[in-house]
Parts: sequence; C-alpha cells; structure tokens
Amino acid sequence: MNPILSEIFSSPWLISTERSAAYASVLLSLIKGENISEGDSSLARERNRPFVLAGSGDQKQRFGFSDSNIPGGSVAVIPIRSEILKYDQPCGPRGTQSLLNDVKAADQNPNISSMVLVVDSPGGQVAGTDLLAEAIKNSSTPIVAFIDGLAASAAYWIISGATKIIASSDLDRIGSIGTMLMVEDLKPALEHLGVKFHEVYASLSTDKNKDFNQVLDGNYDQYRKNVLDVINTKFLSTVKSNRANLDDSTLTGKIYFAPQAIELGLIDQIGTLEQAIEEAFTMAETSREQSIENETKKTETMKMKITWKAIQNFFKMDPTSLDSQELTDERVQQINDQLATVTSRNEELEKLLSNEKSAHAKTLADLETLRGEDAGSETVAPKGADKLPGGNADDQPVFAHDKIADEYCA
Repeated sequence: MNPILSEIFSSPWLISTERSAAYASVLLSLIKGENISEGDSSLARERNRPFVLAGSGDQKQRFGFSDSNIPGGSVAVIPIRSEILKYDQPCGPRGTQSLLNDVKAADQNPNISSMVLVVDSPGGQVAGTDLLAEAIKNSSTPIVAFIDGLAASAAYWIISGATKIIASSDLDRIGSIGTMLMVEDLKPALEHLGVKFHEVYASLSTDKNKDFNQVLDGNYDQYRKNVLDVINTKFLSTVKSNRANLDDSTLTGKIYFAPQAIELGLIDQIGTLEQAIEEAFTMAETSREQSIENETKKTETMKMKITWKAIQNFFKMDPTSLDSQELTDERVQQINDQLATVTSRNEELEKLLSNEKSAHAKTLADLETLRGEDAGSETVAPKGADKLPGGNADDQPVFAHDKIADEYCA
C-alpha cells in the first residue's frame, strides 16, 4: 500500500487542507481497484539528496554529504520537499528520521559551519516532526531556511527554529499553523460490497479506540480534546518560542503569501537561493569569529580564576567562608578595601624605616666625631724630658702613655 495513504488512514496530520484534499482522487482510484503507479522516482530521490558546498562566489565546489575531504567553512544543503513522513519514501522524499540525522551530522562536522534547508512542503505526519524541529532549534551551527514555494503546517513547525527564514517569491505561501485529522470512512462502501466488520476487545480494554470510534460515529469532541488539542498546543508553543515577533493571529491555521508573512513575523525576507547560500556563508564566518572570541573569553576567565586563587592565598581567605567562589563586583570592592589598608600600613612602615635609617646615619656621624675628638686629645712629650737610661737626647717625641710607661719602668 502507498505509505502516505497508510499514514493518512491511521494518524493525525499537520498539513494544508489543499494538499490533503488532493488525495481524494487517489482514494477513489483505490476504491475502484485501479493501479496507482509512482513512475520513475530516481529524479525525485536525487532532488532530495543532501550535499555540501565549499568555496566562494561562482567557484563553489559540491561534495557528497559523507565525503571525507570536505573543506573547512563549508555549507550543508538539506532539501525538505513534498509530504513529510517519519520514514523515507520510495518515491523520493526523505523522512524526518533521516533529516534529523542529516542535521545532527552537519552540526557535529567541524568542517561544516552553516546549513541551508530548502523547503517546499505542505506539511505532513505529526510523528517525528517535533524532534526534527527541536534539533534545528538547538543546533550550534547557524541554519538558513529557504522556502521554495510552500512551507505549511509541519514544514513550518520544522523550520521555525532556523536562524533566518527566506522565501523565494511574493507568491510563496507560509503558515497553516494548526492540527487536523482526516478520516476517510470506507466502511459503508466496503459493507456495500458485502464486507462485515467485527471489533472484539479484552475485558479491561474499555477505552481502547474509544475516541476514534466516536469520530467514526460523528462525535469529534473527545478526539479533538484528547489528541488534536494536545498536539496543537505543543505546535503553537514551539512556534511562538522560536519566532519572538510572531503575531498571534497566525496561530489559527491560516496560510499567507510571503509579503504578509514578513509583516506577521513568520519569515524574515524574500530572496534567491543564491542569496540564502551566501547568507549561510556569512553566518559561518560570523560563527567562526564568535567561536574565537568565546575561546578568548574562556581563556581570560581561566586566567581570572587563577588570579582569584592567588588573591585568596595572598589575603589568607578561607574558601569555605566565602559567599561566592567567583570574583564578583562586591568581592573586587572588598579586595580593593583590603589593598588600601595594606597600602596605608606599608606607607607607615616605610616612614618608620626611613626614620630608623636617619637615626642610624646620625649615630654613625656622632661616632666619627667622637673618634676625631679622641684622637685630638692625645698628648706628646719630648723624649729628652723623660729619658730612660741609655736613651739619646735626639729621640723623637713619644705619646704620653709611653712617658707613663717610662716612668713606671724607671
């Protein structure tokens, strides 16, 4: 069975009504037993294959998404086309699981610095949509979403978290933010053909399929409340969180042409795919510069932590007694006050030391003076006046203590 039709029959959708109505003819063909051929799908598969661009201007090189020689600063291009389902389709469109892997792989590749999502989709299945949208929102690699015709419902949910959203034309349509269930009740037609239906439930399975069976009976309230409203609440809250300037009037399911979508905050501008790719390369360069700046700040922060540790040790601060282990403005002021106290004390000590040096110099000067005075007070006497036996009258004068010694010897 066609996988898209299988999902239509079994799950709620986030899709524009115009596209879902187009399945009526397909369903009619199935009822009539006619063969539905999907034709040659090789072209569709090629158009939905992701790739990588590197270089500048018209000299860009194209690489496979898994090539090992992708240059640094490259841009990953990821198409999101046709109906969105959780799993890959034989006819070409890739499912949200594969798209999620593409986004994560590009985000983790150090040589890919930005991404471009090329979108032309009416929306699709709920399952997997929120996870892909979350990956795009949380990507550390900047992402440009380029709308190439239509971005409705699930498709808009997915790209709402992109760094920038660009439409290709005034006639591009954006929005359809809402949730729906389309049920094609084939039971009457099959019963007309003689088919009988029997549903048997376990004794305790009293609520199994209850809401859905009420839908088949024409009572939609419980399914709307228990399923559609829950999905829609998540859808709306995500989009409002991702698009800060989004007008609340866009959240009722209406779809808009690109100029009005800009006014309402759904998208950012109108441009070409080439402009979207150049914007992605510009974002890549900005991201690289920001990364360098963040690394510098990280280094400075580390140096500051080391400095703060040295300051703690210098002032003999007990880390367990500190309100914060960070060098806050309040802590800086406290340190400045302590430094001022230490500086004042150092100035006092310098003054005392200067006084001590002056006193020491004066003491040395006084000592030299006393030595001079002592030397000047010594007396001499002629040897003739204090002649020892055997001495000569022409002997040189001697100091007084020699005279005393001579007298003692005499």
